[in-house]
Amino acid sequence: MSILIIQPVNLAPPGEIIIALDSTGETYEIFRMEESDRLPKDFSNYNGLIILGGTMGANDDAEFPFLTEAKKAIQIFYKSNRPILGVCLGAQLIASSFNKKVRKMSKPEFGITELKKTDDGRGDPLFNIFPDTFSFMEWHEDYFELPEEATLLASGTDCVNQAFRIKDNIYGFQFHPEVNEVILDSWVDKEKEWILKQSPSFLGNIDRKVKPSLFYSTQLCREMVTKWAKLLKGSQTAG
Repeated sequence: MSILIIQPVNLAPPGEIIIALDSTGETYEIFRMEESDRLPKDFSNYNGLIILGGTMGANDDAEFPFLTEAKKAIQIFYKSNRPILGVCLGAQLIASSFNKKVRKMSKPEFGITELKKTDDGRGDPLFNIFPDTFSFMEWHEDYFELPEEATLLASGTDCVNQAFRIKDNIYGFQFHPEVNEVILDSWVDKEKEWILKQSPSFLGNIDRKVKPSLFYSTQLCREMVTKWAKLLKGSQTAG
């Protein structure tokens, strides 16, 4: 059994998530959609699902048909009680698969962003390692409505729904816990003009603020994903 990882774009690789999974000994298969990988039709050989971020929107199924397949996969894993982890677009796809709206924000949320745990977050098995206030990298232009089945675990000022849990093994994060210095450098290299337009001070603060923040957030990511991986032990299999 292995984890199915859907990577919508090359710009958003799994980063620290893979480092954490490797430390647990869990096996995984990464399907890189920008490289024309095709998702499997049968999910019976997978005990968990991870969906990463992407530059497309959760509603762009017509242009990116794999989004429809990903939403179907979410419901299959949900109904067979197998763990799911969604990051940014992945979290939005979870919400969409539960018939919730994903809409444009008035402006993109980009950069190191301060978030707060909710009361439910304080008691959550993954989030109880976090301080009440913590920071992660963000990069998204959309927000999602919270599914009725979900418990809100963390919130932000500009985007309220930042982390949620469905049942005891499905997690969605609007922020990017996987981002490390390698991914950051790639973003700056490939999207420098966009970053300068959206957040003129960001590049000047990389060494003084951004990288020191990533030093702590990457540790939190590894601990959180390690805990999520333990949920795989109790998951059931079904196609």
